[in-house]
Amino acid sequence: MKTGKLLSIILFCLAFAITQTLGITPTFSQANSPDRVSFFCQDTFDRASNTNLPTTLAWVLEKRGHTSIILWKSEYFPGWNPRQRCEIVSPKFQSFYNQGSLKYLTNGKVKGYPVICAVANEGEKCGKENQLFQLKDERSSELVIYRLINILEGGGGTEALYQNSGKQMYVPLDEFLRKAPTLEQEKRI
Repeated sequence: MKTGKLLSIILFCLAFAITQTLGITPTFSQANSPDRVSFFCQDTFDRASNTNLPTTLAWVLEKRGHTSIILWKSEYFPGWNPRQRCEIVSPKFQSFYNQGSLKYLTNGKVKGYPVICAVANEGEKCGKENQLFQLKDERSSELVIYRLINILEGGGGTEALYQNSGKQMYVPLDEFLRKAPTLEQEKRI
């Protein structure tokens, strides 16, 4: 009995020492699921502010890297800091992805407020049940979608090439994850 306990303690200490020596961050290793995309919140370096910011990241198996989805910086919503928003929204991405309802990101309104939503098909509208996060004004929801499209187009131009119904646009998530640069390529981790 004592031998088993001692062996467990030794193995734990050895694993801890290896992760510390190699500089492995446990949250990254836990999020790197070998069979799918994994979404999670982690601090990343933001060159513009020269600081670490909470970021919704996606581990993309095909690229064997982390893709930044949202850097949370805004303090616009009273009672919600960037860390809280990141920690609430990142699991929503994962949940919708696991359900198969995160094929597209789109913009819309819920209770009169501009939002970004997860939808399974073009033409679907935003609702409380598929809302990922709220934005401060309608213009910002369009800007978020245009920025995602800009990444899809390799950073050139902001003309939407994807389904557009009035002001509602659809960004195919798989294509975004395939084309967006990884943090490892940008050396921001």
